[in-house]
Amino acid sequence: KYRVYHGMADLYSYFIEKGVQLLKPDGRFGIIVANKWMRANYGGALRTFLMKQDIESIIDFGDLPVFASATTYPCILLIRNDEPADCFTGVNVDTLSFSSLEKYVTENSMTVEKSSLTTEAWNLTSQTEARLMQKLKSAGIPLGEYVDGKIFRGILTGLNEAFIITKEQRDELIRQDPKSGEIIKPFLSGRDIKAYQKPIANQYLIFTRRGININDYPAIKEHLQRFKTRLMPKPAGFKGDKWEGRKSGSYKWYEVQDSIDYYLEFEKPKIIYPNILKRPEFTFDSEGLYTNQKCFIISLDDKFLLGILNSSVAYYLYDRMFPKLRGGFFEPSYVFMKHLPIPTPVKHQRIANDIESIVNTVLLESNISVSLLQRDEALLKNHVDYLLNKLNQLVYQLYGLTEEEIQIIEDAIR
Repeated sequence: KYRVYHGMADLYSYFIEKGVQLLKPDGRFGIIVANKWMRANYGGALRTFLMKQDIESIIDFGDLPVFASATTYPCILLIRNDEPADCFTGVNVDTLSFSSLEKYVTENSMTVEKSSLTTEAWNLTSQTEARLMQKLKSAGIPLGEYVDGKIFRGILTGLNEAFIITKEQRDELIRQDPKSGEIIKPFLSGRDIKAYQKPIANQYLIFTRRGININDYPAIKEHLQRFKTRLMPKPAGFKGDKWEGRKSGSYKWYEVQDSIDYYLEFEKPKIIYPNILKRPEFTFDSEGLYTNQKCFIISLDDKFLLGILNSSVAYYLYDRMFPKLRGGFFEPSYVFMKHLPIPTPVKHQRIANDIESIVNTVLLESNISVSLLQRDEALLKNHVDYLLNKLNQLVYQLYGLTEEEIQIIEDAIR
């Protein structure tokens, strides 16, 4: 019935379409609504629908706390029932300290060309920034294509209390039965990931993946037995008020909840990043560390890509392409990350080699663990900062940016 339908769509999508349908000729429809439709995957059908409407204006409040009693990310959408125009008024509100919203809108509005918008995500940008975004996107191929789809989410256990253990617990399980070590993996959380820093696992995962014979690991079976009631999968058709165990699924009580068919990817050299970022926080692991569901991995030994993902250009793209969360954070889920434009090294081999060399040096110098004098630490940090600035300049070259375009990016991420 609804053109904006998507299986995961918020109900407001249907109110918007219905509101437009009810308009008389030249009638106007305005609504205060969550802004997630502008970037969320489920908003694609709504964005396609709105492209065919006469949008008057969109006023986006980003992550500002407009409503004190609710964590919402509102925008104001105004539509007229008329022939669709090629452009509309856009406003990105970055403060609530104004005496008049009408005056603020007048002073901070810009013209947004519909031709600059895509069904992937909408950003309210000036024509200059829209041209810059188009230039960045055309300078490379989508990340999902570049990595051949090798972006994977970390492991969801269903009950961390049972499966996540300390080093002391790990050592004791191995003492009881040396075979336990076969399925105990060093385990990272999202908060363990920092740009270029060697990730340190301070906890461990009992990785009882699908199909494992728990009787081969008696010490681990005994450990998990203590949580059995809370580990049981909810039976299909359960009619009770409350189930004490985990959600329904085909897993056995002693197995981690997700199937993790790609578990061998964790054993490979890989790029790791947290699922919520404020700035680029991509790092490299070559020690086969596993991660929780608050992380993603790209299972490639690609230092060139690591440099791109941590660069100022990438930071600018994250800010424009990914959903915003309260406090200036954004969410680089696969559905958004896969569209990130990455220049191919083959076309820029010299620059790519230089970037890879810089990243290798930064990884080394960022992880020097010897005790240094405070003066030497400061010198080392200054050298790393110098290298990262040099890397950014090389990335600007990759994307073919002018001085004016570079300034737009640096002003935006400052």
